[in-house]
Amino acid sequence: EDETWCPPERNFLKAFYTDAKGQEWTNVTGWINEFNNHCEWHGVKCNEEDKVIKLMLGNGGLSGRISDVISSLTSIETLDLRDNDLKGSIPNGIGKLVNLSSFIVSYNVITGSIPDGFGNLTNLQLLHLHGNRLRGTVPLLASKGQHYSSFISDCGSPSVFDSPLDCPSCTMCCNSQSECDMTEKKTDFGMWSSVFIASAVFALLILAAP
Repeated sequence: EDETWCPPERNFLKAFYTDAKGQEWTNVTGWINEFNNHCEWHGVKCNEEDKVIKLMLGNGGLSGRISDVISSLTSIETLDLRDNDLKGSIPNGIGKLVNLSSFIVSYNVITGSIPDGFGNLTNLQLLHLHGNRLRGTVPLLASKGQHYSSFISDCGSPSVFDSPLDCPSCTMCCNSQSECDMTEKKTDFGMWSSVFIASAVFALLILAAP
């Protein structure tokens, strides 16, 4: 089959559409239209080579599950599926998406454990997993996330399970009551930053004294 007329990524997106019950989405502009380019489909952004780099379908009425073919979109940098009704688990192949910088699936009904491959995502800057029913441990993440809301999961208490999700790298933890707080690690960082600044100001005052 001629890839010029039917690029593989077009077929990957069609499979994603089917598994996420695309016929029920609130906006399907352009999707699976055989007479247009897949880069023109709602929520899809491509680079100059027509490779998908962003898939942004938050609050779009998605249900079903996240298709395993998502791991075939190897150039993708942003995957935003927040505020939908997606079920099932996070595909194991996510760890192959080495260009991924934002993975946002907050407020769905996703279950299961976090794939070990998350530890391979060295470009990850934004990870929002909260508002789901995930269990186990989130692998250690690269320290690209510098903001307090960079890495968020349901690692707070109380939890819907006996013990909350374990996320050593998270900057914020949410609980079953939708309350989110900065993690101790981040709080400690903020505390020591304040101590350092106060010490610097005190030293300057001493130097300035006659």
